[in-house]
Amino acid sequence: MESLYDFLKKQSKLGLLSKQIGKGNNEKAQKTLGEITLERAIYMGIQKKSKLENQIDQPLKIYVAGPYTPKNASPHDSARIAHENTVNAIDYGIDVIDRGHLPYIPHLAHFVHIYGKKTLSYEYYTKADIEWLKDCDAILYYHNIIGDSKGSDNELKFAIDNGKTVFFSTYEIPRYVPAKKQGL
Repeated sequence: MESLYDFLKKQSKLGLLSKQIGKGNNEKAQKTLGEITLERAIYMGIQKKSKLENQIDQPLKIYVAGPYTPKNASPHDSARIAHENTVNAIDYGIDVIDRGHLPYIPHLAHFVHIYGKKTLSYEYYTKADIEWLKDCDAILYYHNIIGDSKGSDNELKFAIDNGKTVFFSTYEIPRYVPAKKQGL
């Protein structure tokens, strides 16, 4: 049986999802995302039933993508919602660490945004995020609503178009378990 990692890399519907995101066809993209998620859940169930533990031999650098900018929030609630979104991203990053990998959490720029002595533009952050994503092996797109987060949708599209492994839940991420060193 092929490993989950190989299965995810070959997921054919990702190209379709990228095209739909690129065209702004959020309803069709949402349906495709639902189909991918269902297929992966079924596969994960089969893996669990057969008691196969998906492991890989080296840690991955995983970009954690999800909503940051509050959509349709009042100015009064925007900072609180952005902070909650940052905390959620940190929690997902910790889940990535628990699976043995190295997360990159772009939401941590929230603290630069809030406490920095200089205001940086949205365009700066989105450009910097893509540059970091280029160096990652995979992306964890934990948000399940296409069209609700322009930034994370663009990151997902970039990852798909550039052959990155795409995870939609932390359960899909294979564990990295370092080999035990053999004594003399």
